[in-house]
Amino acid sequence: MTTSPPPSQGHPLAASSLADLLIEDEYVEDAGAIAGVYVPEWLQRLGVPQGWMLVEIADNSRVPLARIAVCGPRDDDGWEATETISVFGYTGRLMFGDVFSNASGTLRALDATDITTKVLPIPPTQHAAALRSSGIAVIGDRRVWVQQSNYLAGSYQRHAGRLYVHSIFVDSQCLTRLAEDIARMSDAVYLGFVTTLGNEHRAG
Repeated sequence: MTTSPPPSQGHPLAASSLADLLIEDEYVEDAGAIAGVYVPEWLQRLGVPQGWMLVEIADNSRVPLARIAVCGPRDDDGWEATETISVFGYTGRLMFGDVFSNASGTLRALDATDITTKVLPIPPTQHAAALRSSGIAVIGDRRVWVQQSNYLAGSYQRHAGRLYVHSIFVDSQCLTRLAEDIARMSDAVYLGFVTTLGNEHRAG
């Protein structure tokens, strides 16, 4: 099921400090967003939990998103939760130290509190990493729990490197009720990335 694009309500729908790093890093070239039919098939096949809706993204959207999902419309025309996925292609690789130090940059830009960042396990793959950051930010007049997972796999093949940015914004009052949905959606993207890495490792 799809619906019209939601109001942003100040949510940094496409913000990613690692995406910015791709553009600025001396070891990376050709960085740019991937959307529409160019989004990897495994991402296009992802479903949503019951009560969530996929949002149709216009072809001419100024926001480089591969997917938007929303949950629980509110009386103020907002949503209880929003999920976004962005995909970026690039040539080259990022140093892990730079990746780790920038992984929570989006949350810091939101002046979030209680920020944590953890490294997720992935198959041994050169120039690849998976990191997940979370924290609490005040967006508008609401306390919002924010989780941003960054999955990246560098490549010296032209524009074959990938950065997947998976962000979830949840009204803090709804966090407990939506915890199972959050875990399911987080695991789906993480496992999709890990499977892709594993397939490429075996093929190589």
